[in-house]
Amino acid sequence: MARPKKLPKFVKLVRPKKEVKAKFDVKAFAEAEAKSVAGSSELGAFVEAIKLDDFVTNFLWEAKRPGYVGWRWCVSVSQLDPATEPTLTEVVLLPGPDSLLAPAWVPWSERLADYQALQAELAKQAAEEAEEENIIDEEEDLAVLDSEQGEDTKQ
Repeated sequence: MARPKKLPKFVKLVRPKKEVKAKFDVKAFAEAEAKSVAGSSELGAFVEAIKLDDFVTNFLWEAKRPGYVGWRWCVSVSQLDPATEPTLTEVVLLPGPDSLLAPAWVPWSERLADYQALQAELAKQAAEEAEEENIIDEEEDLAVLDSEQGEDTKQ
């Protein structure tokens, strides 16, 4: 029987990598962080998990905060691989597709210009109304004068 040959020391055997199962429940980690920021009473039902890239995932929950109908709590978690501990990136309140949003911001210069244009238009309308009243008053005065002169000629 032949003896197996011994390999030289510089030869390294490469074994196939074993599939590592996730050691950490990232969703539970994200939920715990969301509850610590939002409070358990303001954190609603889980909505979805959005994988942004190989390392970062956003977890979304409904927000039960008064005045924030349709908004969502978003927890961003990064994790290099399933064997490493996840890292909290941020916890933030984001508007959802059905949420109410504030109107778009308008710079002060534009708001001031709109206000000045409105004031100019109101002043113009007031001047036109005053002029019409003045014309009507003049016509009434002329009518009164005419009637007075007519009475003078009758006497």
